[in-house]
Amino acid sequence: MPPRTPRTPRTPRTPRTLYAALTILVAALTFPGAAAAQGAGAPGAQPSGPVIQSAGPSFRVDDPTFVVPASHEFKAVFEIRVGGGDTVKVNEQLVTAARFYNLHVRHGYAERQVQAAAVFHGSGWTALLSDAAFAARFGGKPNPSRRLVEELLQHGAQLVLCGQTAGRAGVKREELLPGVTVALSAMTALDFLQSQGFRYIPW
Repeated sequence: MPPRTPRTPRTPRTPRTLYAALTILVAALTFPGAAAAQGAGAPGAQPSGPVIQSAGPSFRVDDPTFVVPASHEFKAVFEIRVGGGDTVKVNEQLVTAARFYNLHVRHGYAERQVQAAAVFHGSGWTALLSDAAFAARFGGKPNPSRRLVEELLQHGAQLVLCGQTAGRAGVKREELLPGVTVALSAMTALDFLQSQGFRYIPW
């Protein structure tokens, strides 16, 4: 009998359930806005409001067992370091600041009890540009985060640009939306704001 040709080992098949889970995970990581949109139809979901109308989704939580006194004052500072130059999506990190207002006021806290600040560096600075300045830098498109930035400022949020980032990117003061301030550095602003009672939230 002629010698038998050895068979090539088969590559193990990925189970369909695992493949589906990986597909969902990749989609969620690549398109976080789409994942949020899917959650918007869940019971208790609200896409925005009651404070910030352009962004800031939240879910209704009835009778939470971690109880915060009704008189508590919320003060948070957010670090915005990504999002540079996206001409379609609102800066996802900045949306968290909108959620900070919306979810607390939605659950009964007065707006005066909620204070927010955000420090921009890395590539997050582009969210602070006027439409004209954004268009000049990014192919004629308007700034998708402009409305959110303006709303946050209207409700008392402090939005601070790192001066070192501005220097590196060549950002001029007149390119920024009215109300945005410029610090010596992001480190300077984060240090000072925390000394004033703002608690650091890194996402």
